[in-house]
Amino acid sequence: MEKLSVILLVMVSINSFSQTEKGKYLVGGSADMSMSFNGKNSGFNMSLTPQFGAFVVRGLAIGGRYSFGISSSKNFDNKKGEYLSTTTFTSGIGPLVRYYIGKKQLKGVIAASANYLTSTTLRKNNVSGTSGFNATGSVGIAYFLNPLLSLETAFYITTTSYEKQLPTVRGGFSVGLFVFLDNKKKEKALTNDSKEFKTPE
Repeated sequence: MEKLSVILLVMVSINSFSQTEKGKYLVGGSADMSMSFNGKNSGFNMSLTPQFGAFVVRGLAIGGRYSFGISSSKNFDNKKGEYLSTTTFTSGIGPLVRYYIGKKQLKGVIAASANYLTSTTLRKNNVSGTSGFNATGSVGIAYFLNPLLSLETAFYITTTSYEKQLPTVRGGFSVGLFVFLDNKKKEKALTNDSKEFKTPE
């Protein structure tokens, strides 16, 4: 009986909140990791991206994001008969736009961002740094676990360009967790003001 009461309370809560209305905030981030292998050569990439946004109209949030990434490669030099390792640390900051589509617990998400980047590369007996620009677009889905929390996954394409280097394009999948906050001090708990979610019949 207690389990049934908890389930009913969660369902009522889901029906009672509107996460993406004007005046709400979102705080969260995403992470992605990838590996590549080509013969004796290998590569590894990992990035963390905390984000913040405010909903200016229903479904549309504008804010900013910070990114931090690590990439490494290990390539075999046939002439020297040894592996050459390279490790690169990147960080970036810039604006963010996110748009949520739908009125139910499962929503579509379209996002775009641009970042000013700095990069530091470590090679054998050598350290170098540079700056550049990054633009990213993504399409995915957001599943609201409860009125304040969503789990999101997306396919993204990002273009990166550094000084004196050719642009690179990379695609992949990211997973993120976002918290949705209200700017009002008093919580509107267990009310029926919003019909954003509908309990399946």
